Amino acid sequence: MIFNWALLILSTLALSATVDGVSTSRRKPIIIDTDIFSDVDDVGSLAIANWLHNYGLADLRGVIVNTNSSYGALATSVINTYFGNTDIPIAALRPLTNETFVDTWAFSLGEYASKIAHHWPRSLNDASATLTPVELYRSILSSAEDKSVTLISIGFLTNLAALLDSAPDGVTPLAGSALVSAKVKELVVMGGRYPLGWEFNFGGQDPTSTSHVVNNWPRNIPITYSGGELGEVIFSGEGLADHAPLDSPILAAYQWYVGRCSTLRESWDPVTTLYGILGLEGSRELGIGKLFAYANEIGYNEVAADGTNTWMNDSTVSNQHWLRLADGVTNTTVAQVLTHFYAYDPSGKNCSSYKKRNLFER
Repeated sequence: MIFNWALLILSTLALSATVDGVSTSRRKPIIIDTDIFSDVDDVGSLAIANWLHNYGLADLRGVIVNTNSSYGALATSVINTYFGNTDIPIAALRPLTNETFVDTWAFSLGEYASKIAHHWPRSLNDASATLTPVELYRSILSSAEDKSVTLISIGFLTNLAALLDSAPDGVTPLAGSALVSAKVKELVVMGGRYPLGWEFNFGGQDPTSTSHVVNNWPRNIPITYSGGELGEVIFSGEGLADHAPLDSPILAAYQWYVGRCSTLRESWDPVTTLYGILGLEGSRELGIGKLFAYANEIGYNEVAADGTNTWMNDSTVSNQHWLRLADGVTNTTVAQVLTHFYAYDPSGKNCSSYKKRNLFER
């Protein structure tokens, strides 16, 4: 069975120690680079990452924002604080603005980042107090074990381009590309369409950075792409108001963004984040089976100046892939998994509270 609800009970054995006592060998070190500001699926992604961080399957070492609005960093802090993770560092792209989102495309989606920033507790008082993206990237990577950190990009690639071009400094003598080669295990990117096409994260705001990162990423570091065609048919968040705590900023963000009493939204970023942490195998411990598979065996991605990407078949390259659903998995199955992460109540932070709860209790 691909997804076994009965196995989702958080076992006493698995949670017999605090998260601090969890074996570091099973906690995947990750950094999330997000364009949180406009689309609400970034909120869902951060909910997944924070939950799996608290459970002990992820080690969320930092969240880096690739949009300029100060509300991106502040909204990130709200979500981290909601899950009790006030110590996770946040970096914000400069120059900072006070811009708020307006849907000038369809005039149907609402703004949420400033609202949750102003109405929920957060540990970050001022976005200008954060490090810059390059500073935080270099700090985290320089102290990491070799080939250990998974980078999850769910937005524009501006910060990753700056990291590649960064010079040696007092933190590490390694230039950006060499630092990535030494410390990064995998880059997971929500962007592009496969095997070819144009997608907003790649071409909508900073196609120059997209082209630079994709075409110049160190070839020894694997890249996995989650394309627009995958997440756009997985609608998560259904019935969130029936299951999430009333004071949940995740619920509020989805309600404000989607509007008209709905919380149903495409799942580009949450799909990418879930794969970035659990990989192809899922988590038997959580009852989450193999949701995703690689759609190709060979080749690499190439990006043109306008952000359009094309998959180039090349038998000499076998460490770049794009994702599809695993055989037998439906869009609905994945959507249900994601939604139950969004709905979780983190108010009980100790192990006893986790042990007594079914993660996806209906």
